[in-house]
Amino acid sequence: MGEKVWVCIEKGDKLSGRVRKGHWLGINEESKGVRVWWPDMKAVGIERNVYYDNSCSSDSRSEGEDDGRVETRTDKPFVSKDHFPADNREQKTPSETPSAIQTINVPAPNPEPRERRIRKPSQRVQDILEGHAESSNVMCGVQLPTREQEVEGEADCADEYALTAEISKTETLEPHNLAEAKKRPDWPLWEKAIHKELETLKTAGTWDLVNAPNEANVIGSKWVFRAKKDAAGNVVRYKARLVAQGFSQVPGVDYFDTFMPVARLASNRTVLAFAASENYETGQIDIKGAYLNGELTKNEVIYMKQPPGYSVSAENGKVLVCWLRKTLYGLKQSGRTLYQKLVEIMEKLGFSRCEVDQAVFYRREKGKLMIVLVHVDDCTIVANAQPLIMHFKIEIAKHVEITDLGDLHWILGIKVLRIREEK
Repeated sequence: MGEKVWVCIEKGDKLSGRVRKGHWLGINEESKGVRVWWPDMKAVGIERNVYYDNSCSSDSRSEGEDDGRVETRTDKPFVSKDHFPADNREQKTPSETPSAIQTINVPAPNPEPRERRIRKPSQRVQDILEGHAESSNVMCGVQLPTREQEVEGEADCADEYALTAEISKTETLEPHNLAEAKKRPDWPLWEKAIHKELETLKTAGTWDLVNAPNEANVIGSKWVFRAKKDAAGNVVRYKARLVAQGFSQVPGVDYFDTFMPVARLASNRTVLAFAASENYETGQIDIKGAYLNGELTKNEVIYMKQPPGYSVSAENGKVLVCWLRKTLYGLKQSGRTLYQKLVEIMEKLGFSRCEVDQAVFYRREKGKLMIVLVHVDDCTIVANAQPLIMHFKIEIAKHVEITDLGDLHWILGIKVLRIREEK
């Protein structure tokens, strides 16, 4: 644990380094690789092309110095006289023959040993060692330092071990599959999230259960689990999402167009600058389950396996498949169908589409102007009056389920702060 390793770098030019130094943390159970701690990035990664540096134990020797090892050509190991008790009688040495010649390298005078310091663990590490902190969820393969462990240099820093433990704890909040979720103590919460997701899909009429036609391409499905957290990092909601394995779809058979226009960053900046200049109001909404609102056409016939662990069989015992009527997360055409659905809704609400940016919609009537910028499931709203924004939220909620985010505070990961006094 913590030994220095070298990881092969796949990318890079011919003049740059080919390896990168890290520290071994253990075997990864989910893939054919090992967990490597990167001291420079303060992160843990999964790597496969790893070379174990066996020379770490001899780092204290200076370059070019003899290590005092003994080479022998006999079949028997060489034993030093220091290993015999003092009261033993002197043993006779066997006659030297060409096949039993021993070569002994006289060791050079040992240099002064390098000073080794014992670094006291931080308060966080000390709490973990004493059992006061929450460390029960640390994944296998991550080892915490003991109190007597000596630390030399930056490689074995106790704080880095604590950080690794905390990262591993965060990773284990979300199970990777259904089997892993069932083994966890919080399985009732994940099971409740699964039933909620299935009820939502059933209410929306996402699929019909049918017998799979002969030679039909039946794609798979899987569960994806997410633990939603607040700003303080506390888990506030457990979310289970059924995802279609769209990588097995056949182009030209299962899907055609896949692209979805989104508002450009330049368009967002222009509209926000216009709103600040004209003192317009702003708002923001989020479309819940955005990709679940798209509808498949008659030419897009997709069959999918039933959700893992929740399959239903026919009366004859044959397992049925899902004939998709609406899109799911993971399908190739989900983004495209969502955009087509939004265009249809915006046209019903009297909006026009911008010719320059296909993801910008506007409506102008009787001196009232409203602009809506769409980025997948996030919609930014700008209008010259707050009642227009509230009325738009009520109108669009009749077509899709939304979350009212109030005034605009974040857009594409950029924090938006408005100071009207400094206009």
